[in-house]
Amino acid sequence: MQGIQLRDAYYSEIPAIARMSTLAFWDDDLFAILIHPHREKYPGDADLYWIRRARVNFWDYRRKWLVAVDKDEKGTDTIVGVAQWERLGPGGKRMDCHWLDPRNLLKPLSRLAMFLHAWSWPNRACDPAQEDAIERSYPYFEKAWTGDRAESWYLELLAVHPDHQGRGIGRKLVQWGLDRAQEERVCASVVSAWGKDGFYQKAGFNVQSGCATSGEGNPLANVRGGNIFWKDPEPTNTTVG
Repeated sequence: MQGIQLRDAYYSEIPAIARMSTLAFWDDDLFAILIHPHREKYPGDADLYWIRRARVNFWDYRRKWLVAVDKDEKGTDTIVGVAQWERLGPGGKRMDCHWLDPRNLLKPLSRLAMFLHAWSWPNRACDPAQEDAIERSYPYFEKAWTGDRAESWYLELLAVHPDHQGRGIGRKLVQWGLDRAQEERVCASVVSAWGKDGFYQKAGFNVQSGCATSGEGNPLANVRGGNIFWKDPEPTNTTVG
């Protein structure tokens, strides 16, 4: 892992993050087969899906965008991995800007801009009926984050460039969130893609409970994967005097 560093993502890096995410999920059941069935014909258009989502979510202060960068001999950064962690629950609400903060306008303005962007430059790689499948699926599994698990650092996105997989980059991006959750004494959570259960278990998510594809009428019902994994905070050592 020599040369790999984690840092906050820059807004200007969203196109590079989008390209990497497209490549990382090229054969994924959800993002590729369901949402982007025409990606072979329009390979660049799938980037639009990631760009539009990121340009809106980037201004949500409950979300933390991290990139893993590889520095070359000249010190130039190459983005090789990305993670988007979201702080759920009351702890996340405390991360929002004050209601008078002008930055609060950035997210709704970005949402409007991306709506117009999608109207002007349609994503030809996607199935229009499935482009919002994830958003429509939330009511079927969002109750998993209630009770003792209402407070959580949720790993919403993890992608590593195919040319750099196997170097421990994903583990490092995962560990950032696990450390924050432990510091705050809340759980960490993730919805696992097909074939990634073992990775998340080895990374520290030691409890599987719930599935994002279950429930009659769930638009993700035919998507493989979707197991929800958790990492509860470790008990702190206390000394009795």
